[in-house]
This record gives sequence, structure tokens and C-alpha cells, in this order.
Amino acid sequence: MEKVSTLTSATGLPSNTRGARTAVVNPDRASRSLPRSVAQQGFSLLEIMVVVVIIGILVSIFTLSVGSFAETENTEHVRRLEALLELASEEAAIQGREIGLRFYQHGYEFSGRTLVTDAEGLQQWLWLPLDEDRLLKPRNFGEDYFVELEIEGKQAELEYQRMEATEEKPYEPQIFLLSSGEIAPPFNATLRQSFNDELLMLSVSPEGKIEIKADDI
Repeated sequence: MEKVSTLTSATGLPSNTRGARTAVVNPDRASRSLPRSVAQQGFSLLEIMVVVVIIGILVSIFTLSVGSFAETENTEHVRRLEALLELASEEAAIQGREIGLRFYQHGYEFSGRTLVTDAEGLQQWLWLPLDEDRLLKPRNFGEDYFVELEIEGKQAELEYQRMEATEEKPYEPQIFLLSSGEIAPPFNATLRQSFNDELLMLSVSPEGKIEIKADDI
């Protein structure tokens, strides 16, 4: 009769060693056997850039929602414009499209370049105000605030409100936020309030630098 040998394991239980094969796992060999998609899993530079931009957008949204109680209403208006300008510029770069900015005597609005099909089936690119956008919707400072716009060193004549677009005079922005991330042309937008000596200017340099300058009249 064939004899079966029995060993006692570390747990105190007998184990039958007949025909058993001890499996030894080499950690290095195991890691080399992983699929390439798992072993080489990581983030590309593009993915990291997208995450950074999204974080910047979230910070801008938080700034627009909360604001600063220590600032005057005049300062809040200009800082909100600064945050929206940065947000719109980032959105233009991510979506690969152009966004426009137009100022009026008492406010401003953003617009998007959109491909429109008319009743005859013809398509054309038109600038349409972003009236339904939650963040880039038109903003009005109120009758007590006045905007002065200087584009490339020249004073721009501002309309009181949006005029109806026609074929002879289509709607167009004054400032363009390009998909390349550039803001053109450089401009200075000054906001002043009636019966207030505080004067705030949002300035965009030819290099695309956005800054706020304060002065007294």
C-alpha cells in the first residue's frame, strides 16, 4: 500500500503534500506581467493642463458668487469684469472658438461667433450675444455708473444699449477673445460713479496682461 505523508502547517492543520506544488510569486516578474495600460498608467501634459484650467474656472466662479464684503460696489463691478474676462478667455481657448466683448455706456456683454442657417438654407458666421449664459450674460452697472472705453489709445463712442443688427450694420464686438488665448485689441475700460471721486480702470496690455488701476478724479 502506498503511504501518504502528512505535514503540519503553521496553523496546526494537517496538509496533504502528495502531488502538491508550492507556488512562489516573484514580485518583479508579476509587475512585468501586468498589461501595458496598467503598468504605464499616468497623466499626459494635456490632461494636467485641462485640470488646471478647470480649477481656474471654478475659482473664478467662486469669486463671482462670493465677492468681497470689504470692497466697494464700484470695485466689485471692476473685479467681476476682470474675473469674467479671464473666464471667457479660458473658455475660448478650451472650446476653440472666439468670444467677443462689447461695452455700452452703463454696462457690457459677451457674444459668441456662431454658425447660423437662414430660411433659405444658407449658412454664415454671426456674432450673437450670450444672453442665456449663466456667467457671461449681459451686465448692467446702473444709471449711476458710466463706462469710458479706450481702444489702442483712441476713445471709443459707446452706445446707450444694444442696437438691432441689420445687414448694413451687423452686430460686432469691440474686443475679441481668441481661441489662441490672446485678447485683442489692447484696451482700457474706465468705470466711474456719479458723485464719487473713485475712478477704476481695467487695462489689457498688448501682451495680454490684465490689471486694475485705481485713481482719483
